[in-house]
Amino acid sequence: MSWLVVLALAPVAVVVGVVVVRQPLRVGLPLYAAVIPFGGALSLGPSRYGSASSLLGLLVAVGVAGQLLAGRRAAARWPPAVTVWLLFLGLAMATSMWTVDRAETVRGLLVLGPLVVVFALVACAQVDREVVRRTENGILMGGVAVVGYGLYQLVVLGGFFSDRPGGGVEEGGRFGNGMLGPNIQSVTLLLPLALALQRAVVEPRRATRLASLGVAALALLGILMTGSRTGSLGAAVVLLGLILTSPRGTRRRLVAALALGVVAAGAIWVFEPLGLTERSFDSATSSSGRSDIWEVGLSACPEMCIIGSGWGTFPEVYADQQASVPGARVLTGDEGSYQPHNLWLLTLVETGVVGTLLFTGGLLLGLREALRLPAEHRGAAAASLLGLAFALIFLSSMEFKIFWMVLLLITLYGNLLAEERTARGGSTRIEAPQPMTPRTPT
Repeated sequence: MSWLVVLALAPVAVVVGVVVVRQPLRVGLPLYAAVIPFGGALSLGPSRYGSASSLLGLLVAVGVAGQLLAGRRAAARWPPAVTVWLLFLGLAMATSMWTVDRAETVRGLLVLGPLVVVFALVACAQVDREVVRRTENGILMGGVAVVGYGLYQLVVLGGFFSDRPGGGVEEGGRFGNGMLGPNIQSVTLLLPLALALQRAVVEPRRATRLASLGVAALALLGILMTGSRTGSLGAAVVLLGLILTSPRGTRRRLVAALALGVVAAGAIWVFEPLGLTERSFDSATSSSGRSDIWEVGLSACPEMCIIGSGWGTFPEVYADQQASVPGARVLTGDEGSYQPHNLWLLTLVETGVVGTLLFTGGLLLGLREALRLPAEHRGAAAASLLGLAFALIFLSSMEFKIFWMVLLLITLYGNLLAEERTARGGSTRIEAPQPMTPRTPT
């Protein structure tokens, strides 16, 4: 029966693929953004390259590259962040020459490489307001759709899926299992949360503001459904970031949204309706093995952190080093599986000091560009990046697509600003925004 479904959908997939390649920015990029939250739930098979988001990302890259090569579209500019991330990828590739496990390094590079290439190609493309708005809408629709799927699991199926291979709905399951995993699922919803809150306070139409507030509420609910403490605290960081970077005229509404969100989240965490957040509340004081992981990872620094152990090899470094750290536990399953749970620790161990500086520099360049954007985009851009940066303290992988989507959206905003300044005959250099008196929405 599954093959019949595949055959029936094949013509539709071919048509969508052709349209995406021909219109990679207006059609492909919004679709790519919309399916990112579903992860492995939308996949053609067990391969990590078979998810809908991976296939769409590849088609978008092919389409943009084809337009550039054919001369139908010139590059908008070369953002400094593109140089930094390409250098980071080059360094990660270079570690294959001295890696402690060449097979793992190659396997990791086959995932990281396409993500950086997609980011670099799209980050250099010309965009207009329609492309940017459609991409934002894709992010928002993806967030709404995935939370709706989570509510379907909770209400209709009676719970969330377990994290066991092939496991179904069972007690102790968490929203995100079978897709991106609960922690990354929660972080993926931070971007639609930031965009929706931005629209809820700056859009001129009351109906649009109310609809955006509803989307923000759904995104927050989805974050809480994952039971992720990282995502829950990240949501607070996003709101604080919006308050700090938005015009003064909108801050009162954002403070009210923060207060309402804290009350709602507190009520859900305390009363645990339908079992939501039960796992996280019961383990709120636990580090889930992170303190052991960090201690062991840092203990390997004298030997590994100068030039790195090789991309994708932290698990091997941890396994070799664990016995030399008194009291460090052997972690498996939910407790860590030898993952760093901190991207700065990951880059330090795997790519050394230079890789860590490039990684940090790439994030700082994104933040600088976000803070230089006009008020209509600055809040969501800066807040989503701050929320992501906070989450990176507790996450184990650079290979989740929302990491690159946040950086890409900021670059698209910068390209749009550069395009509009060029059209007006001004400089393409992005400068810090001048002080402005915000317009109060009516």
